[in-house]
Amino acid sequence: MIAVTAVAGLTMVTGCKKDDVQAQREDVAEARQEAAQETAEARQEEGQEMAAAQRDANEDIAEARQDANEEIASANEDVRDEEQDLAEAQANRNEDLAVGGAGMAGTTSAAAATTVNGRVIAKSGDTLTLVDSTNKELKIKTNDKTALMDNGSRAVKLDDIKEGSQVRASYVMDGKDMVARDVTLVAAVKKLDK
Repeated sequence: MIAVTAVAGLTMVTGCKKDDVQAQREDVAEARQEAAQETAEARQEEGQEMAAAQRDANEDIAEARQDANEEIASANEDVRDEEQDLAEAQANRNEDLAVGGAGMAGTTSAAAATTVNGRVIAKSGDTLTLVDSTNKELKIKTNDKTALMDNGSRAVKLDDIKEGSQVRASYVMDGKDMVARDVTLVAAVKKLDK
């Protein structure tokens, strides 16, 4: 009987050890499954974060491109405006040259008009003394037929043209006198604040 009890005890001990090994195997399998699941979740989160970061980067790039395109469009608009201003200035110059070379329409004088740009250095009665870009002084007389206007083609008075003003004058020779057909006030003298 002792032998049977001893064999039964050994069998129980062996069975318990087998149960412990089996339990440990199950624990290892469960730990592996949990680790695999955690790895899969971590990879999924990483993929989502990378996708979000890529979307944010693409949005930033799109915004930067849009800002650059808007700046380019604005610069191109400025260039078009400047080109239009230049074209208008050239057209005005060509008109002035045509008037200066052919005389003013509606006049009976056959004399060709000459156009000069200059700064008024003196004014005496109906005579303006100008200095042109070559520092040559010109005394130009005005009369009741002289058209006086500002750069916007509005009529002005001779009193509006002060010393220091920039003017453009178209004149004809009447004997030794330069008689103005028109005088345009290009830039009035600026008053200095005291």
